[in-house]
Amino acid sequence: MHRTYVVGLRSYLAIGAAGCVFFTGCSIGAFVAKQYWPISVFAFFAVMSLYVLLSAGKYVLSDTHIAHQNMFGHFRMRWQDVRKVEFGTQGSIVLHGGEKRLVVAPPAYWSGSNKAEAFELLRSKLDKPDIKSYPSNLADYKIHKNVRV
Repeated sequence: MHRTYVVGLRSYLAIGAAGCVFFTGCSIGAFVAKQYWPISVFAFFAVMSLYVLLSAGKYVLSDTHIAHQNMFGHFRMRWQDVRKVEFGTQGSIVLHGGEKRLVVAPPAYWSGSNKAEAFELLRSKLDKPDIKSYPSNLADYKIHKNVRV
């Protein structure tokens, strides 16, 4: 039996959209009030919110691979390539294999009707004696590497 689960990141979408609206509004308000110096700070947070919004996308987990699809592209890593797993302090999971790296958003933020099944599949694929796992303070800040499809 071939299992495939799709999970979204609804909370990331909500946070990104709210941040874009709020900080863009603050930038416009600062401009109208002729308070130009705060505009760069508000614009920075508006751009970061836009990044969260565009990078959220969805994860597809199957028996053979895990994939992340978002506005920046389609990224995929086969389970058989995973050699190390890095766990971030905020819950991010970074899968390493050779020169490849795929970053998985914290499962607590996943959305969808089959997120429990998707998490169980992820756990079963990573709970292998030949896969080294370790905590990391930097895992929450990493991006995909060499996994673009």
